[in-house]
Amino acid sequence: MIDITKKLSVLDRYLTVWIFTAITIGIVLGVFFPQVEDLVHSYQVGTTNIPIAMGLILMMYPPFAKVKYEELPVIFKDKRAFGLAFLLNWIIAPTFMFLL
Repeated sequence: MIDITKKLSVLDRYLTVWIFTAITIGIVLGVFFPQVEDLVHSYQVGTTNIPIAMGLILMMYPPFAKVKYEELPVIFKDKRAFGLAFLLNWIIAPTFMFLL
């Protein structure tokens, strides 16, 4: 019998753990630091909460783009190429599309 979990990355293998950890951190922050709610709500434009929107984009983009997490250390080594790609894809392209 093939053990499929050996083919999964650490991130994928323990995804449930990461989700419950994030939920726990959110609950603990809300209980012990109630002002965090006001801080999060202060970054709202109309009915869109910017931190939540950014979190959703960061969460959904990698599966759609088929990001290979195991190759990220290699990508981050070339800071110039990474910076240029980041600038073009996350700053210039959205600004240009907004202006259009």
